[in-house]
Amino acid sequence: MGKRFRFAVVDLDKGKDYPVNFVCMLPMQPNSSGKGLSVFVGIFGDKSLIVAKELLLEALEVETASEVKREIERRLKLLESKPVNQVKCDVCGQLFQAQPRKRFKQKFCPECLRKKFGSRA
Repeated sequence: MGKRFRFAVVDLDKGKDYPVNFVCMLPMQPNSSGKGLSVFVGIFGDKSLIVAKELLLEALEVETASEVKREIERRLKLLESKPVNQVKCDVCGQLFQAQPRKRFKQKFCPECLRKKFGSRA
């Protein structure tokens, strides 16, 4: 079984001891859009992604334990934005954003798909 790491966000200006300086837990992927907003997003708002990256980068510089460093690097990778899946249409050559499918590659843009297959698509 692997170890689970939970990172707490603390503010040392509030106090030197743990219960006083506790702010919130750092979520795996702080995002402001979606259901179930975390306390972290509630506190930091639209800047939550930037703040999370800064906190993790600062912790990476200070941390000495290799397991914790690995976990911080993993979380930093999770925070990186994923590229949009752009596909070139086989008919018109226009680039479009492909919808995730399970079985087949998407070869036609929505317009060409509608022209070619009509109501069947």
